[in-house]
Amino acid sequence: MAFSLRSLFSSGTQSVVGIDIGTSAIKVVQLKRERGHVLLETYGAIALGPYAGLEIGRATSLSAEKISEALTDVLREANVTTKNAALSIPYSSSLITVLKLPASIEKQLSAIVPIEARKYIPVPINEVMLDWFVVGSDKEKAATSKIEVLLVAIHNDTISKFRSIGASAGLQVGFFEIEVFSSVRAALEHGIAPIAVVDMGAGTTKFYVVERGLVRESHIISQGSQDLTLAASRALNIPVMQAEEWKRRFGLGPTSGITETQASLADSIQLSLSPLVSELARTVAAYETRMNQSISELVLTGGGAGLKGLQDFAQKNISTPVRLADPFSKTQTPAFLEQILKEAGPEFSVAVGLALRRLQEV
Repeated sequence: MAFSLRSLFSSGTQSVVGIDIGTSAIKVVQLKRERGHVLLETYGAIALGPYAGLEIGRATSLSAEKISEALTDVLREANVTTKNAALSIPYSSSLITVLKLPASIEKQLSAIVPIEARKYIPVPINEVMLDWFVVGSDKEKAATSKIEVLLVAIHNDTISKFRSIGASAGLQVGFFEIEVFSSVRAALEHGIAPIAVVDMGAGTTKFYVVERGLVRESHIISQGSQDLTLAASRALNIPVMQAEEWKRRFGLGPTSGITETQASLADSIQLSLSPLVSELARTVAAYETRMNQSISELVLTGGGAGLKGLQDFAQKNISTPVRLADPFSKTQTPAFLEQILKEAGPEFSVAVGLALRRLQEV
């Protein structure tokens, strides 16, 4: 899938491309800034299943060489013209945690954080790239005599792998960023109240709580959109490829005026979704009880969030307001594409977030 808009806009300013390398697909978004506006030039996605001998929509574990091949293909198909890029790092390949430390040691953090990090990182510190920064206001520090430090760690081998992928595709990669931070940048506005972000991928669903633009809590639920496809394939006794096609076309669908097959598909998807949605509801409730504050909304993002009817189904089972991420709303696009981009938006949140940050840096 690819769509180019460059012919609708004048050229002349520097373009950047955000690249989200997921387990089931690679998504790319090319942006540029012109007269104070962020313009969407082109975007596209390519399924990784066929590169692993699997069906579209399936999660994969590909070599760097195969990923580079797929990346080169989608850059060509989407007609991406810039080499100025930013790449995502999978959440599963990183560690993100919040350290609570005495405020009195804030000036010694460069020495203390690596020592504290050893309690959370199961490999030698010299094998990972560490980053950290203090979160919270001076008022909060004074009230508790504590500081909160957001700790981020990525294994050096992961960085090397993605650097190799970028180089093989002929890209000039400005930075690598863990996907959660890119997604939050694209999907949310800065606000005070905590917001839950649910990133539904093919193999897993990631849950983040974001407060004041910072990730306060995160974890992985071991169910994703491919589980809906596989369950539908078994329930309807149809090939996986056909189940994936029907899932994308019909989803949960309307409740009336549908065929018996569509109704069976919707029933299968609802049955598979129910445990995931129940887990999300429990996770939100547990956070609110533990932190004694309400989550203001739940934002659905990721490729799985594009399932037709998902927002309504989730809202019926979760008391917190639920909405779909709309990252393309942060870009200027032709009016006739507004609905298409709104529907495609959740899948491209990470790629948009990467490109937005890269635009700020060039």
